[in-house]
Amino acid sequence: MATTLLSNAFISLNDIINNFLISYTGPGKLIPDAVRTEVIFHARRCLQEFAYETIKSQFTEGPTPVSGPQTLSLPTDFVAVISAINTGFSATIPLTQVSTLAALTTGKFFIDYVAKTIKYGDAGMATLTYLSNALTTDESAAIPKLAEEALYSCIIYAILANREKTRPDVLQRLLIEKTDKLERAKSRLVFTNFD
Repeated sequence: MATTLLSNAFISLNDIINNFLISYTGPGKLIPDAVRTEVIFHARRCLQEFAYETIKSQFTEGPTPVSGPQTLSLPTDFVAVISAINTGFSATIPLTQVSTLAALTTGKFFIDYVAKTIKYGDAGMATLTYLSNALTTDESAAIPKLAEEALYSCIIYAILANREKTRPDVLQRLLIEKTDKLERAKSRLVFTNFD
């Protein structure tokens, strides 16, 4: 699977799971007993729930050796390109997306959404950073930190909603908190440029 280059604006799903286990579980806390696999399941489920609306996951694929004009398959979880670079020469060169295959030249790339392929116009080591639909089985997804609290609220609610003796008033409060944080995350992310 793709590796993820994290910046200050992103946190990995693995870090969110670890932070959740440290901050929200244990003696004297809202969730006194939770195992890592349970938290992983609910974290992935919450990512799927938020995938297209709020939490756009970012992955980096590559560097992939490209020898001349070459067609490669798009990642299965691909949604949109954030950036593409060629690191095969002495300097890192940003690649530009073109809208037609006929316009493909050196320093450019073309995405065929029907065939689910990407074609690079020159040789080198291509690195593609893209938005994912977050339907992933690994924990390297980069989650915007602006949506981190919404994800924690979703995980808390999901875990306690599946527990037998959780009080209904607590569940109602957690559901309201989850919805509020989700809406706040959406409004914060709408105008955020991660470039």
